[in-house]
Parts: sequence; structure tokens; C-alpha cells
Amino acid sequence: GDSMNTLRQFYLELPRLLQTRLTWLAVLLTALSPITGLTVYHPLYSNSESSYITTMQGMYLANPALVGAIVVAILTVWSMDRLKREGMETLTHAVVSPMTAALTRLGALLCVSVLAQAVTTLAWLPYAMFKLSTVFDLESYLLIHLIFMYGAIPLVVLFASAAYQFTRRVDLSLALFAALAALSLTAWKEKWQLCWLNPCVWGVSDDFSNY
Repeated sequence: GDSMNTLRQFYLELPRLLQTRLTWLAVLLTALSPITGLTVYHPLYSNSESSYITTMQGMYLANPALVGAIVVAILTVWSMDRLKREGMETLTHAVVSPMTAALTRLGALLCVSVLAQAVTTLAWLPYAMFKLSTVFDLESYLLIHLIFMYGAIPLVVLFASAAYQFTRRVDLSLALFAALAALSLTAWKEKWQLCWLNPCVWGVSDDFSNY
């Protein structure tokens, strides 16, 4: 019944999403986003008052992994707005319920977010192995990416899609998402329940297990 229809619509939505240029641009920018965490934005706290100092794994693994791809939010809102933008919303909802349509788009976007993070994890593995040398630990590398990246990016999709469902406008959705993201990075950054975009990380060890 409804579950089969939702699954059928999902199998149509995911390939359509993967055929758009914006999707692959989002994947590419997500894969490049760790550069920001290596250069201009360091989410980890420094353990020195005179200069920025953290562990090697904190510098080359945690900081890059904590920088999420905000472009995924744009992809999410753009995808949610597609039927309305193309004037097909009324016709489509006559065949498929709005709830089913929203769920299938959300499922496809979550799959794209996982794909983007998988590409990022694989792309940065050689760099991490080179920079960390004897300190490199594959388990820590995978855990940091799984917990930080795979935690934040699906939440970006959920927050952005929820914002669109409430506002039904691209500009307001992105403004609401930007406000929530800004709060996550500033006023909420030390509140572990609320810093959904960049989780609180107090230290990543080079000498002990980070499990």
C-alpha cells in the first residue's frame, strides 16, 4: 500500500537527484570543506593561551571533519522547492500525497548526504595518513568521520527540510537555517544538546584510544 508507493517514489527520486549538477556540486564542495578546517576555522579549543595548539589528530582529523558542507542545505531547500518552482506541485500531489512526496525527497537527500561524506572520507584518507605518519590510527580516522561528519550533515538535511515545510519559501528557509546554524556555532557551541552542527569536542588524543 502506502509503504510500497513511498518506496517506488523513492527509487524514482534518488536517480533524478543524482542526475542534477547541483547535487554533484554539493558532493564536491563537501569533499573540499575540510580545507576550511585546516586553514581558517578551528572548531577545537586550543590548549594554550598564547597560541593555537592541539593534538595532531585534533588538527588534521577533528578540525577538518567538524566543518560541514552548508551547501547541502541549499541542495535540500532547492530539491524541496522543485515541484513548486516548476509549477508541478498541484498535479503531482493529485497523484502522490504531499507527505509521500516529502518523505521520498527527504530519503533521497539523506542518501546523497551519506554519499558526500563517503567521498570526503575516502578522499582525505591519504592526506591524513601522510600528515599523521606514525600517529595515524585508522579506527580513530573512521570514528571521527562517522561521528562528526555523518552526524552533522544528515542533521543539515533535516533542519533545512523542516524549515522549508514550515515556510514554503526558499529565502525564508535558508534564512531560518542560517540562524539555527549560527546559533549552533556561537551561543550554543558549549551546549552539547544544542550544538547540532559542530558537536562539542574537548580533545582528541594522539597517545590513547579515542574510542
